[in-house]
Amino acid sequence: MMPDEKERLLALLEHERKWCQDAEAHDANGDPVRYDDEAAVAWDITGALCRLFGWQRACVLFGQLDRHLHGKRISLGWPRRNTELDAMAALQEFNDRADTTFPLLRERLEQIPVWQGNSRRNGAVREN
Repeated sequence: MMPDEKERLLALLEHERKWCQDAEAHDANGDPVRYDDEAAVAWDITGALCRLFGWQRACVLFGQLDRHLHGKRISLGWPRRNTELDAMAALQEFNDRADTTFPLLRERLEQIPVWQGNSRRNGAVREN
């Protein structure tokens, strides 16, 4: 994840009212909508990634966030599994668990490593 991507994700999910569970997004009435619906006012973690970065980039970020939250997974079997969708499903499962609270989600997002040149760095993005 790039530093600006982390900043944008944290900004979108800045307040608990902008986060939801059990759907990729909710409208102001709390009804489920698509992540790209103009009426969306709250997103789950995967909906937020898709909203901000589009499907292609979100697929890459799904894997990065899943590895951060759950560690590296070993993919076994044939045919080869769709690791992006597996990562998306794991993130949705984490997001929708009864014990996942907004403060926990924010804490985990703030700890995501970001790319800094030739290395990754944990924690908040450093100010220049």
